Amino acid sequence: MPTTNLIVNGTFDSGAANWTGTDIEANNAESAYLGNGSSNRVAEMDGNSGQTTMMEQTFTVDGPITTDLTLDSVLRTAANPDEGSDGFTVEILDAGGGVVTTTTIFPGTGSYSSYTVPISFPAAGDYTLRFTEVGDDDSLGPIIDNISLLVCFAGGTRILTPRGEVAVEDLRVGDRVQTTDGPKTLHWVGTRSVSAQELAENPKLRAVRIGKGALGQGLPHRSLRVSRQHRMLTRNALALQMFGVGEALIPAIKLVGLPGITLDESDAPLVYHHLLFDAHRVVFAEGAPSESMLTGAEALDAVSAETAAELALMFPEMVCDDAPAPRLFVADGKSAKQYVARLGATGEPTLG
Repeated sequence: MPTTNLIVNGTFDSGAANWTGTDIEANNAESAYLGNGSSNRVAEMDGNSGQTTMMEQTFTVDGPITTDLTLDSVLRTAANPDEGSDGFTVEILDAGGGVVTTTTIFPGTGSYSSYTVPISFPAAGDYTLRFTEVGDDDSLGPIIDNISLLVCFAGGTRILTPRGEVAVEDLRVGDRVQTTDGPKTLHWVGTRSVSAQELAENPKLRAVRIGKGALGQGLPHRSLRVSRQHRMLTRNALALQMFGVGEALIPAIKLVGLPGITLDESDAPLVYHHLLFDAHRVVFAEGAPSESMLTGAEALDAVSAETAAELALMFPEMVCDDAPAPRLFVADGKSAKQYVARLGATGEPTLG
């Protein structure tokens, strides 16, 4: 599905064009800062001594969406002694000047590092990306390049199908979806809209956010949000050691705390989408293997009362006695917690 970069001239090939602010330095080649002979043009976040560099750009988002801002940065060679103190703040502001997200980056030395800032836009409208210098303001600071804010305007999680990736909200009953068992036909598509008020009143309705690449092997390809009890496939040597099988399904909430996996604290309204097949299946959401809808009293008996109540709250019409068995081994709460703790201690990826 096509994507659009909302940031214009994020590579600074046209100097400071499309950027506004103060003390912007975006007309020099990379070699002027790193001495590497490169003619690639970049921006420095510390233009002149005694002045604070700030540069910003305003763009329009067509609707609520979660995506990532990405950029590359490194300290210029002359600023290496200031590693850890020279950097910049990244902010996304709404049309009223309210802060949607903010983070501060302190780049390292030697070579570029890529940085990802997750962003949840709550509604359609105009937003501003702003960079502000942090540090001792001595005209020696970090350089940045390749600023990108890719938005898929369909606005949803992309599901792999035989015809390519399709936004989940565009899938219909009868469509064929790629699974680990090959293409399968969708039998039912369910949605559950959650308002800001519901999120405030019932935190269990909040999503788990799985950042780009957080599961390993570069997956998911793009930030992914799922309900707390939605299970993700894990595949590694530790799963085989602990569960006796090489693949298992782990609730997303149990993965929170691993690098790049967090509970989404935003109060922005959201819509959950669930896919039901003739049997429990593993589909590919943003490339990451993830379960389809599993229903029925028998399946709910295998989880805690807390989990069962949450699923009944999310999709009460799908709690029935006639339901398929789990496609793969499903780790219980205690085992999943122990498994994730060991992953965190060893640094082994969820998808090895």
